Amino acid sequence: MNWQPFRGDAPENMTIFSASFPDVSDQWPMKDDAAREIASLDRALKAEPALRPPRVEYDEGGQAVLVPQNRYSEQAFRNRPALTAWRTRLVPSALALFVVQNPLEDRLPDGTKMDSDSRQWFIHANDAIGVRSRARVLAALVDKYIHNESENNWVSLASGAAIPVLEALREAKLDGQQVYLTLVDKDPVALSWAETMAAQEGIVVGEQLTLLRRNLLHTLVRNEDLLLELGEQQAELVDALGIFEYFNDTDAVIFLQRALRLVKPGGAVIVSNMLTSSPQIDFVLRGIGWEDIYPRSLQQLQDIHLAAGVPVENVTVVVPKDGVYAVMEIRVGDEKPHGQFPLPEGEGEGGNRPQSVA
Repeated sequence: MNWQPFRGDAPENMTIFSASFPDVSDQWPMKDDAAREIASLDRALKAEPALRPPRVEYDEGGQAVLVPQNRYSEQAFRNRPALTAWRTRLVPSALALFVVQNPLEDRLPDGTKMDSDSRQWFIHANDAIGVRSRARVLAALVDKYIHNESENNWVSLASGAAIPVLEALREAKLDGQQVYLTLVDKDPVALSWAETMAAQEGIVVGEQLTLLRRNLLHTLVRNEDLLLELGEQQAELVDALGIFEYFNDTDAVIFLQRALRLVKPGGAVIVSNMLTSSPQIDFVLRGIGWEDIYPRSLQQLQDIHLAAGVPVENVTVVVPKDGVYAVMEIRVGDEKPHGQFPLPEGEGEGGNRPQSVA
């Protein structure tokens, strides 16, 4: 990985970095062709903002059927049966992201066989790269929070199948330290997948792993049930990599305030949000039809954490080079520095000059 100064538009007082990571798309064939076709569809959709995303309807037998609402969407799904099955049966569930994070699998989680044209898009679509790169940012950020000599508690909110969490643990250079995971999600199927994959890493329910089937909107935003269940200031780390953009601004503020109460002084909450400037956002939202999210600008994300009572000096933002997501590291109880990103002396001068990451 490679941390760099952020060159885009951002609030003047925001500590923000760009980052680049190796990805499966770097070496996989047909990258230019796939990227060109997707970019063409995105441009066409941007030129016609009134066009609507595809709908999922149900036939007389109860089978889900994808119904494109514009010709560009129809073109996207034509001759891509796995992509069609993925959109129809898995989006927006956590298992939809499993396919994006593991595009070389032979079958989708529902058993649909992967076809070549669909695989190209799961590998090369900019938003697919973005899902994988935000997981790499998480892995880079969490390392400093899970090396306490005794035990480390990590709570993953809306964990899904917990692929980024398990990948981060696999990459962490632990030297005998114990990490106790609590995975919280409303989807029992995703939690079952997480349990199976965690067991393959030697992380077992009842020992290092706790699974909680909870709806975060009901148990952490509308009331404090989950906060009471987990206890305040019990975790070194809380991540919510995939849920923040599903909350409106008011709920996002409440969610952040309560998530921060789970964290011990010196710990952090890590969240991500799709950016309004994501390069192929029209293709994703209106071509493919990933619905019901709130893409946000960097300024809007700062406004939310300020409304939650988090000062700017407690937040570091990382935007991978694909430009899809902003990942925010929000620290609690900043009495002493956790270190800083390795930038050469003199880099990042100006409005977004990197500061010590406290």
